[in-house]
Amino acid sequence: MLHKANKEHWKSPLNLLIELLLVGAGVFLALLANNWHEARQHHELARITLRNFAKELRTNREDIQGKRAYHETLAREVRDVAASDEHLDTRRFFTATHWQGLRPVFFEHTAWDLAVATQALTYIPSDLAFTISSVYTQQNAFQTYENSFVGAVLTPANSSDARALAASINGYLIDVNIREAALLEAYDKVIPEVEQAIRR
Repeated sequence: MLHKANKEHWKSPLNLLIELLLVGAGVFLALLANNWHEARQHHELARITLRNFAKELRTNREDIQGKRAYHETLAREVRDVAASDEHLDTRRFFTATHWQGLRPVFFEHTAWDLAVATQALTYIPSDLAFTISSVYTQQNAFQTYENSFVGAVLTPANSSDARALAASINGYLIDVNIREAALLEAYDKVIPEVEQAIRR
């Protein structure tokens, strides 16, 4: 009887150890499953974010591309009119340049705002996130430049001096054409990188 009690006594710690090992293994497997689930969620969030970026960057590229010919032609016409010896008034200026406004580019940035709000950039490869960020920084700088020019130069007070207006618009369009060309080059680099990352 005593021998049987001792045997059961020695079994208890062994059973306890086995139970502890099983519980530990269960906790470990649950942590692994949780980490795998989180990794999948982060991967899916990154894919959605990249798809948003690809769509938005293509939209912004198309907006610039659609205005390039007008901006280049307008720059030449403004330069020619400003350099002529003819009397220049605002009516003559707008007629000679076939003026249809400045046609500024309006950049979409919802994908960027959403990525920042959801911290999705942390799940995108850092070099790609840096490149995307650089493009959005260029867009913001360009948008600010456009807005400040329109606010400071295209006012009724400034439109009375046609030569000064022509000189200002000429300088503005030189910058616009340089910035648009640089952005198109940036889009042509980043969009394929984003699309390749989506397929991974």
